[in-house]
Amino acid sequence: MTSRVAAVSGVGIFKRATFRETTVLLAVAWLVPFMVHLLPWSGDRPLGALLLPMFWTGFVAVYLYGLRVGLLVGLFAPALNLALTGLPALSRLAMMSFEITVFVTFAWWLVRRTSAGFWVAPLGYLVAKLAAGCLQILTGASALTLGSALPASLVAALPGLVILAGVNYAVIKYYPKQGGGRVDDAAGV
Repeated sequence: MTSRVAAVSGVGIFKRATFRETTVLLAVAWLVPFMVHLLPWSGDRPLGALLLPMFWTGFVAVYLYGLRVGLLVGLFAPALNLALTGLPALSRLAMMSFEITVFVTFAWWLVRRTSAGFWVAPLGYLVAKLAAGCLQILTGASALTLGSALPASLVAALPGLVILAGVNYAVIKYYPKQGGGRVDDAAGV
């Protein structure tokens, strides 16, 4: 019995994703933003920029399966949606991929170290937006322009942050775990 407990505790806090589970996550990661793009909308920003659907499945994947699956799922959706719907705009794809990478990595880091609260995903989004802004400044964008655009962008994303908090809450309610596991799918990180 002791060896079984040791083997189970050595797995860490993330499940090992099967091929089928990964395939379902990839399909959902594509389908959710695709469905959001199909909703009738006449606002000045794309509906996806308000509801943040690209981040929903990425968070679920990283919470349940760890960093590798979270990154795979998070980065898959924007590329496939661009190919099929033209959204996000090609000019935004690299920055969105960067934001999702920061988001998933930060959420993974928090889930590993803390008891995950409903705030992990929204906080991860805020950190990703700030990191993207810093990257833009480092690559030559005007800090003043970004400084005025960032608050407006965050206010516009409030509905998406609420949904993201709801997704976060649902996942931790139905799949509770305690953070602090040192062994993960990205061993040694």
